[in-house]
Amino acid sequence: MALKQLIRLGLVGLAMSAAAVVGLNVPTLAQQDIYDSDGLNIIGGVESRYRLNYSLNNNTRRNTRASYRLEVKGDKIDSAVSALVVTVPEAFSRHRGRIDLDRIKVRYGRIDDVGEDIAVDEVLWDDRVFSGANDLSDDLDKIEIYLAEDIPANTSFVIDFEKVRNPNRALMQRVNLQVIPRGNDLATYIGTWEMLIAYQD
Repeated sequence: MALKQLIRLGLVGLAMSAAAVVGLNVPTLAQQDIYDSDGLNIIGGVESRYRLNYSLNNNTRRNTRASYRLEVKGDKIDSAVSALVVTVPEAFSRHRGRIDLDRIKVRYGRIDDVGEDIAVDEVLWDDRVFSGANDLSDDLDKIEIYLAEDIPANTSFVIDFEKVRNPNRALMQRVNLQVIPRGNDLATYIGTWEMLIAYQD
């Protein structure tokens, strides 16, 4: 598929927004198993209009049963979407974090809804991406999610990462989302999940 080839070559990465993508150490912030964010604002972080909501479960260091629920509200989706591109700072994998590509799901609805699954055709991993966002940006790992059916415009959905292996140390991670609209070869930046990962002792 031509679309897959373009993404694999990294050409769509040129459409990245200026949102910074950084992996930083952060101290322990709370003692709980579930962490929810309604667009948590971290000083010097992403503009509020680009912050995306998320929920983390089993958010301890080295936990092999962590799960990330990454929400996208329908008002951010202007046209039908055929593919999703999620970029994760390289610090996540460098500190032994691991995302199981076979346990990635996409579903309709919001974080707390049990919406219908959206069929996924293929999930690919690319660890040879440079963000180019600014001089402080880390290299990025890129997850490409090709959908078997389009997500309609103005439709909320959630990307579920199950059985994640959390990194060995606490990190603040800015995870970007781009979407490939139906009939378009260029990715569109949607927003960023600004997440505190593995921060619980």
